[in-house]
Amino acid sequence: MSGSVPSAISFDYWNTLYLGASSVTRMKRRRDAVASLLVAAGHTVDGPALAAAYSAAGQEAERRWRDEHRGYCAEDRVRDVLDRMGVERPRDCAHVASAVRAVDDALLEDPPELVPGAADGLRRLAERFTLGIVSDTGFSSGVAQDRVLERDGLLALFPVRIYSCDIGRAKPDSSLFAALTAGLGIAPAMTVHVGDSERTDVIGALGAGMRAIRVDLLGADAGPSAAEYVARDFTSLVDYLCATGDRADLPG
Repeated sequence: MSGSVPSAISFDYWNTLYLGASSVTRMKRRRDAVASLLVAAGHTVDGPALAAAYSAAGQEAERRWRDEHRGYCAEDRVRDVLDRMGVERPRDCAHVASAVRAVDDALLEDPPELVPGAADGLRRLAERFTLGIVSDTGFSSGVAQDRVLERDGLLALFPVRIYSCDIGRAKPDSSLFAALTAGLGIAPAMTVHVGDSERTDVIGALGAGMRAIRVDLLGADAGPSAAEYVARDFTSLVDYLCATGDRADLPG
């Protein structure tokens, strides 16, 4: 174990706490929400054109996230689809707002699965450390991700949750990690970030002066890591983190 005993632990969301960031059912519901928007706004829905625009907007969002470290919100993504279809809507369009709500609702209608052992492990960690979340969001918002946490009885464990859609930047940009430590009031060096991505989570956290642990869940092996520890499941992750806390219990 490296460094001093940590005071806080931040977690990535997707493939760290929850599995299933991508879902065919969820994707269809979101595409249907855009189709409903078009009908409500008086436009004819061309199925192939909508599918092509939806796919292209998703690819562009992925590129901006990967290459430019840009965060975006659901409305940005919906409007990108509309722009590709030559449809203009005013900034205060109620139909766009309805589609954005439907995009978020899709996450609750087809909820992701908690990583095995995460619920009990997080409650165990919350007894010893302050917990937070630093997450890149996809189509759904941080509000929707919070609703999933609330459904699973975990939201109260995370007093500070930083989402890329709210910051406008994405990991590994240090602004997300800085917002987390500022919100918690805990120095970066006293905070460990846990995530599945070497590029965004490990490199991002280390670049922000934090410690880093990578999780390679369900038998995955993502190769060498600059992290101080690589956990293969949530139980070993919790055991490792609690062992760091045990150092604080030793007599001086």
